[in-house]
Amino acid sequence: MLLNVIKKSKKLQGDNKTLVLNIFLAFLIKGGSLFMALFTLPAYMKYFDNKAILGVWLTIVAVLTWILNFDLGIGNGLRNKLALPLVKKDTQSIKKYISSAYILLTAVAVILSIIGYFVVEFINWNEFFNLDTKYISNAVLLKAVRIVLIGMLIQFVLRIITSILYAMQKSFVPNLLQLCSTILLMVFIYGGLIIGMENIGAEENLIRLAYANILTVNLPLLVTTLIVFRTKLKGSFPNIMYFEKEYAKEIMNVGLAFLWLQIIFMIIYNTNEFFITWLVGADSVVEYQVFNKLFTLSGALIGLALTPVWSAVTKAKAEQNFEWIRKLNQILMALGGIGFVCGFLLIPFLQPIVNLWLGEKAIEVNYMYSFIFAISGGLFLWNRIVSTMCNGFGELKMQMIFLTLGAILNFPLAYIFSLLFKSYIAVVIANIISLLPYCIVQPIFMSRFINKKCAENIEMKKEYEESSITAK
Repeated sequence: MLLNVIKKSKKLQGDNKTLVLNIFLAFLIKGGSLFMALFTLPAYMKYFDNKAILGVWLTIVAVLTWILNFDLGIGNGLRNKLALPLVKKDTQSIKKYISSAYILLTAVAVILSIIGYFVVEFINWNEFFNLDTKYISNAVLLKAVRIVLIGMLIQFVLRIITSILYAMQKSFVPNLLQLCSTILLMVFIYGGLIIGMENIGAEENLIRLAYANILTVNLPLLVTTLIVFRTKLKGSFPNIMYFEKEYAKEIMNVGLAFLWLQIIFMIIYNTNEFFITWLVGADSVVEYQVFNKLFTLSGALIGLALTPVWSAVTKAKAEQNFEWIRKLNQILMALGGIGFVCGFLLIPFLQPIVNLWLGEKAIEVNYMYSFIFAISGGLFLWNRIVSTMCNGFGELKMQMIFLTLGAILNFPLAYIFSLLFKSYIAVVIANIISLLPYCIVQPIFMSRFINKKCAENIEMKKEYEESSITAK
């Protein structure tokens, strides 16, 4: 199959070839990541003989990883603004955008590191993690948090290379870097187990893993940064001499819009478990997770294919290749429709799937709920497709209006429906109503916009041909 894909890809040309290869490599590398993920949790469980300490480590990483989402949107801003200079081979603009982005994020990282280093000292981490001091002292937890925080802030800056790679149409590389980080961490843990590191003590192991985390996360990013700036972008290495306020402002203007969209989408989708716990009860979260994982699976898989689409659209827009964008949009809309239908086709087979998946812990499938989750999963997929196209274009106004409205309505609707239904399905219905206006209006607007640009291009070509004939 691999040889067949490679053979067929050779027949493709230009943007089509780049896009197909990026999608194929994304699936291939993600498969490797999923395979490695099978070994991650067992390795951690062997490394820490106490589940409470393991839970603390996973929580430290999860909480501090949120910092990476608050880069003021600089990464996404650079990704969009860099596409045109790369197409035009405008070396000066490339240098200025890259240098401005690196210097901006470095300044943010330094400020956060200074604030964070002192703020964490005033928190009782044993209380925060609900962990008795007999397992790990507050001093050790404080040290571990500080080490991981420093590692995250270094990653904060080094991660800009992934935005540059997306702009360069090398979207499979960031996935490869994540896979490399996982492999390096597994080498450290299993290497430690071989030499008997688990016997050293929980506190020492926690600190060693915190240091290893800095190295395994940042080393692939650093190596890739050096390779890119010594090869493809030779002469464009970040330099304070190329920092310009105007370029930084352009990146920030686009970036802050992306940051806002990130936050409001999190409010709509990533708060469901909290709302279910608060409105209905924590025990309902388990059943919600079962349905949600099954009905968002197609969206997650197609999401892998969408990763390179964003930057491909940005590049095609810079080249005024709107006909290619129109064809791509039609393919993605059809794909979204198929994904939507697949959710409903899953319903008759849901109970056997759940029985096979969960075994003795299997839940009894509520088919009315399944129907609602099929709609929710379909909208989740549709939203990802539509938003990817809009993000590639840099057309964010309608997203901001409708998704902000959705985020405002989401909780009041969830609260009202929870009073009516006395069930967690209230939160899912609230999600559907919150997203529906955007999912209807945005595709219509986007199709009209693309068609208008295609018509303008055809008109321009006609005028050029007529002027050429007249000149002759």
